[in-house]
Amino acid sequence: MPCFKPLWPLAMIPLLLTAACATAVSDSCPALVQYDRPFMAAAADELAALPPGSKLRIMIQDYGTARAQIRACRGAR
Repeated sequence: MPCFKPLWPLAMIPLLLTAACATAVSDSCPALVQYDRPFMAAAADELAALPPGSKLRIMIQDYGTARAQIRACRGAR
């Protein structure tokens, strides 16, 4: 009686190799929310009222950095 080895591992090799090439790259930049001057002035007043070392102050600064990076991304197009 002949011994047959399953062939499915051989069939999987091309699938695995082509799956590695199927990565999608997005070159789009996220949209920025636009704020009017009165809104920005009120936000600046609220930010100034936060105590030194406030976690919220750090988060807002990080948000400002992210907005600058998005602006740079949009300017590169």
